[in-house]
Amino acid sequence: MKLVIAEKPSVAMSLAAVLDCRGNSFTAKGKTVLQAGWKEVECLYRMGLKQSSPEDDGSTDASLPMLQEGQVFETISAGIREGKTSPPKHYTEDSLLAAMETAGAGDMPEDAERKGLGTPATRAAILEKLVSAGFVDRKKKQLIPTEKGTNLITILPDNIKSPVLTAEWESMLKQVERGELAAGSFMGQIADMSRTLVKEHTAPEERFTGLFPDAKNNGRKAVGTCPRRGASVYEGKKGFFCDNQDCSFVLWKDNKFFSGKKKSITKSVAAALLKEGRVSISGLYSEKTGKTYDAVVLLDDTGGKYVNFKLEFPAKKGRGK
Repeated sequence: MKLVIAEKPSVAMSLAAVLDCRGNSFTAKGKTVLQAGWKEVECLYRMGLKQSSPEDDGSTDASLPMLQEGQVFETISAGIREGKTSPPKHYTEDSLLAAMETAGAGDMPEDAERKGLGTPATRAAILEKLVSAGFVDRKKKQLIPTEKGTNLITILPDNIKSPVLTAEWESMLKQVERGELAAGSFMGQIADMSRTLVKEHTAPEERFTGLFPDAKNNGRKAVGTCPRRGASVYEGKKGFFCDNQDCSFVLWKDNKFFSGKKKSITKSVAAALLKEGRVSISGLYSEKTGKTYDAVVLLDDTGGKYVNFKLEFPAKKGRGK
C-alpha cells in the first residue's frame, strides 16, 4: 500500500463575527478552514492513534462555521455558568522587554521604520527609570506597578500613552536625519502639542481628583485638618504643622504637657486630636505619685501661640453618674 501525503497547504480565514441579540452586541473571533490540505491527513492519522488534534489545546483561534452578513439564528438557548478565572500573570523583566518590542505594532503604519517602545539599547534603561521613579516595584523576578504608576497611566491623555506617537516621532526624526524635515519644525510640532495638552488639561477632571492628593507636599498625606484655618496638617520633623503659612497652629511632638507625662504626640495621636478633638491614652506618668494612669486628652486650642490640652478621666466602675 502506497501512502501519498497531500502537499497542498491548508487555507484558513480569520473571522470576527458580531451578533446582535435584543440590542446587545456579542463578538466572537476565530477562523474558518476553507481547505484542510495536508492537515486532513494529519487529523486522520491522529484519529487512528486516538490523539487529540494540536488545535484542541486552546493555543489557536477557535473554529467558526461559515457565516453570512445578516444571517438570523432562531431558537438559541442561553445559560449561566459559574466558573473561576485566574488573573493575568505579572510581567517579568524578560516578558516586559519582549512586550515593549511589539507594543502597538498592530496600530502602527506599515512603513514605520521602528516599531514598539524604545530600542534594544534603551528598553532596559527605561525599566530601570520606572523602578527608580517609583512607578514599578521589583519583587523577585516580577515587576509590579505601584499605586503611583497606576494613577499616572490613568490620567495621561490617550495620545501620550499610545506607542503610535513614538512611531510618528521616530519617523520624523529619520526625516530630519535625511534632511527631509527641519529640526526646528519637528521641535515646533512637539511644542505645539505640549501647549495644547496643557491648555486642555489645566484643571483636573473630577473623576481623577484624589488620585494624587498632596502632590505639592512631595507625596505626603495629610494627618488631619487644622481647627483654625481648615487647611491640611502635615507631619514635620518636630511636629504637625498647618499647611497655611499664615497660621501658627502646630502640635509639637515633644511639648511640655506630654513630656511631663513621659509621652509624645505620635502621628496616630495627632490624627485623633485633629479629627475628634480627643484621644484616650494609657500609661500617663504622674509626677506627684510616680505612678501611671489612663485618661482622655482633650485638644483645648484657644488660638494662641501655643496649643493647650486638658485631661478628662473616665468614671470609675460602680460610681453613679
